[in-house]
Amino acid sequence: MPENKYEPQKEYLKNKRKQLRVWVENEKYARFSEKVKQNNTSIYALINSFIDDYLAEG
Repeated sequence: MPENKYEPQKEYLKNKRKQLRVWVENEKYARFSEKVKQNNTSIYALINSFIDDYLAEG
């Protein structure tokens, strides 16, 4: 067993995923988060959908 139980997950993420961080004003984030909930989705899903759509534009 690895010394750190999260090591396999960290290796997978390091090789397969990139983390996107964005700083947003508190009020803007609260409004955005509420609207996402009203649309029965998640911020993660919405951002990934936006990236896919943006890349598809060419």
